Amino acid sequence: MSSTVDPRAKLFLVICLSTLGIVFENIWTLLIVLIAELIYAVMLQANVLTAIKKLRKMLYLIIGIVILQSLFIRTGRVLIGFNHIKIITDVGLIKGAGYLLRVMIIFLSGTIIATSDMRELIQGLIQLKLPYDLAFMASVGIKFLPLLMEQLKDTLIAIQLRGIDLNSLKLKQKLEIYAYIFTPVIVNTLTKAKQISISIEARGFRAFNQRTSIKVLKFKALDYALALSSAIVAGVIIIFNWHLLQI
Repeated sequence: MSSTVDPRAKLFLVICLSTLGIVFENIWTLLIVLIAELIYAVMLQANVLTAIKKLRKMLYLIIGIVILQSLFIRTGRVLIGFNHIKIITDVGLIKGAGYLLRVMIIFLSGTIIATSDMRELIQGLIQLKLPYDLAFMASVGIKFLPLLMEQLKDTLIAIQLRGIDLNSLKLKQKLEIYAYIFTPVIVNTLTKAKQISISIEARGFRAFNQRTSIKVLKFKALDYALALSSAIVAGVIIIFNWHLLQI
């Protein structure tokens, strides 16, 4: 099903649900948005299990950010405190949980977009009147992220092969090692970006003002159904959130 769906319909779906995930703050509304996006991701045959495995590797970092965010919220009932000093409150944890749900919504949005062929995605953005340069940069950015994660993974494996067990290190030592890790990853990323820029210039990128395409995307009944259902689901969620605010 995923290969037959127009990427513009997927973009519309992602924009609808991601926007709701960013705008709304109620945790129940965010949870409903996440469930709806998960259902769409399964329907579009997105590789959800692989995305969850990748997200699980970042779980400690995300949980740390959630806890740090909750530390700055002083309202609500105190759950952890010291000498009348509020450290973590129930409102702070709810805010942190909302941040976690937003991260998962955005992560699933990227998974849905990744089900489209890169050439079709570029063509879809062009037919949405986006300049080709911006469409190409967006597609390269989407394709570049897995390479960045792969470089980070290779660097971690190289450190483990040198006999360093990250799980047994103290927090300070872990932070120092991660600081060393990101330096070569960033350098390799910049080198790769330079190589890509040289490659596309050598192939005559932007040689002509107007580009033609052998393939033109057209909306089919399935695409209209997906776009319409996305709008309906977004409208239902908006109404649900409005009713929650009235309670």
